[in-house]
Amino acid sequence: MPTFQTPSPGCPLPAALQGLLRPEAYSHPVETVRVVETHMSWVLLSGPLAYKIKRPVKFAFADFRDPVHRAHLCEEEIRLNRRFAPGLYLEVRPIFLHDGQASFVGDGAQIETAVCMRQFDRSAELDELVRSAAVTGEELEAFGATLAAMHGSLPPRTPRPAGAGSRQVSGMIRRNFAEALSLTAAAGTSAPLRTLRWPLARQLRRCSAILEARDAGGRVRECHGDLHLSNVVRLDGRLTPFDTLEFEPAFRWIDVADEVAFLCADLRGYGRPDLAAAFLGGYLDHGGDFQLLRVLDLYMAHRALVRAKIMAIRAAGTTDPARRCAALERQVEYLDVARRALAPPTPRLLLMHGVSGSGKTWLARQLARRLPAVHLRSDLERKRLAGLAPLAASGSLPGAGLYTDDTGDRTYVRLEAAVRDALAGGQSVICDATFLARTRRAAFRRAADEMGAPTLLLHCTAPENELHARLRARRSTGDDPSEADEAVLDWQRRHADPLLPEEGITVVELDTSVPEPLDAALSQLATQGLAEPS
Repeated sequence: MPTFQTPSPGCPLPAALQGLLRPEAYSHPVETVRVVETHMSWVLLSGPLAYKIKRPVKFAFADFRDPVHRAHLCEEEIRLNRRFAPGLYLEVRPIFLHDGQASFVGDGAQIETAVCMRQFDRSAELDELVRSAAVTGEELEAFGATLAAMHGSLPPRTPRPAGAGSRQVSGMIRRNFAEALSLTAAAGTSAPLRTLRWPLARQLRRCSAILEARDAGGRVRECHGDLHLSNVVRLDGRLTPFDTLEFEPAFRWIDVADEVAFLCADLRGYGRPDLAAAFLGGYLDHGGDFQLLRVLDLYMAHRALVRAKIMAIRAAGTTDPARRCAALERQVEYLDVARRALAPPTPRLLLMHGVSGSGKTWLARQLARRLPAVHLRSDLERKRLAGLAPLAASGSLPGAGLYTDDTGDRTYVRLEAAVRDALAGGQSVICDATFLARTRRAAFRRAADEMGAPTLLLHCTAPENELHARLRARRSTGDDPSEADEAVLDWQRRHADPLLPEEGITVVELDTSVPEPLDAALSQLATQGLAEPS
C-alpha cells in the first residue's frame, strides 16, 4: 500500500497518486488535470468527468485512514447521492498501479478508490451564485419544494428506541459545540463561542419534548446530512443537492428540520436572510411541516456552529495568511448567525386582510422574504386538507365545496395551529387569508396574545377595475392555487364584517395598486418597528 505523506511542492496529491496528473491515466480524452483539495478529499478535474478521492485523514468526527473503509465509503457515496443527484454520480472507479504509476486504466494492483462524477462548472455552485447575486428567490423557493418532496419520499427511522430523539440530538449538538470550542481555542478565537454555551443549553431544554415528538412522528429520515451552499449546484437549470454525507450514518439520519436549518443558516451566514426565507417558504408550502418551526432556531444555531468549526479547520490547515484570514472572518459570521438564532427578536403576527384580488398574497410573499417571516397561505392549506394539489381545480362555487363554512373553519384551525408553531419557535409569521369574519380575526389575535406576540392587520385594497383585472388574469393563467373569480369577489363583499376599533388590532392600510407597493408597505411597517424603510 502506498504512502500518502509526501506530496511534491506545488501539488496537494501525495507522490503515490501523482501519476493521475497524466492524461494517459484516464480512459477518456483529457487535456489537463486540476486538483482541488478539501480537508477531507482530493478532487481531480479532468474535463467531462471529476474523480473524488478520500484523503487518509482523521478528525474527531471522521476517520479515513483505512483504505478498505475508504472504498466502502465510495460505494456509499454513490448509493446516497443517486437519490438526490442521479445524473451527477456515475460509478466507483479503482485506481491501479500500472507501469509504476497511479492510473485509472491498466491491470496492476489496486492502490486506491475514487468516485467518478460528471464535472460541472464551480461557478454554478450555490455559494458562488449567492456571492455573485446570480440566484433568485424563486429558484430557492423551488428548491425548497424539491427538497420537501425528496424528504417526503424517504422512509422514517425504524426501529426507534424510546427517548432516542432528544438524547441523540442533545448529544450531537453538545459534541459539536465541544469540538468547535477546542478548534477555535487553538486558533485563539473561542471567546465569542463561549458566550453561546448557556443559551444553547436553554434551547435544548426548551425543545426536548418537541424533538422527541418529531422523532416519534417519523420526522427523522436518512437525509443529505451536509446541505450547505457549496453542496448545491445549478445542474441542467435546477438547483440540485450533491455530496451527501456518507461517512457517519448518525450525521444523516436526522430530523428533516435539521436539514432545512442547515441551508437557512448558511444563507444567513452569506448575508441573505431573504433567500433563506424563500427556501423555507417553498419547503413549507410543499410539505406542510409547520411543526419544524418550533425547533428551527435550535438547529440553525447548531448548523452555524458546524460551519464555524469547519472554518476553524480550514484556518488551521493553511499556511496562506489570506486564506486563514478569510476562514476566520467566515467563522465570525457563522458565530453571529448562531447568536441571533439563540436570541431572536420578539416574533410578530401579521394578518393579511382584504377581498380576492386585493394583492394580499403577492405582498405577503414579498414581505416574508424582506422582514423575514414565515408565509402561511389559506389557499394552499385548504387544498392540502382536501387532498388536492395546489393547482388542482375543485370546481367549488362560492359558499360550497371547498368554500363551505365547515371547510373554512377547518382551514383556519390549521392556520392557527401553524401560527402557534411559528410563534412558539420565535418566528414572525404572515397569515395570508381574507380574514373577513370578525370571529376569525379575534381568534388569531387571542392566539398571538397567548404566545406573547403583537398582532398587526394589513388591510389591502385596490381600485375596482384593478380587482377585476387581477382576478381575470389569474384565472386565465391557471398558475395560482386560488380559485377566486368575480362571483367570489361579490360573495365576499356581501359576507364581510367591517373592521372595528374595538377589535383591538392595529390596522395598516395598504393600497397595492400604487407604484412600488412593497416599498410603500415596508415604509408603513417601519413606523410599527417591523421593517427598515426602503
